[in-house]
Amino acid sequence: MITGRFGNTTAAPYVEGRLILPGLGIEGNISFLVDTGADVTTIMPDDSQKLRVDFHSLTNPDIATGIGGNATTFEEDAHLTFFEANTNKLSLYATPVQFITPSSYTAGIPSLLGRDVLDRWRMVYGPSKNILTFTVRSADLTA
Repeated sequence: MITGRFGNTTAAPYVEGRLILPGLGIEGNISFLVDTGADVTTIMPDDSQKLRVDFHSLTNPDIATGIGGNATTFEEDAHLTFFEANTNKLSLYATPVQFITPSSYTAGIPSLLGRDVLDRWRMVYGPSKNILTFTVRSADLTA
């Protein structure tokens, strides 16, 4: 079981994961906002900067539309891993992620864990009892 948490100031649901970008030789930990409204996992500019992603090295530009309007995005093949503390298992998902380019309105917005991963889990969401857990139903690789 993967354990999430609720944000200290926002009470929003978060889960910790590791992002690996094989094509760029980059990896790092990200605190993902659990977002059942996001079609795909999206890496926001604050995390891109933390990971030192060079936007000039990204290809496949596109436009994403969200609550804040349109934003330029880049898609990159990635591996997302999540740790199950109770079983010492690591679940890996090979999925493209979307990078949002930096702008004034994206500052401070967390990266989003989307349905590309969430649809493969069973979530128990109980903020009043501080419960946020995920049972892995499928993964591309489990170790």
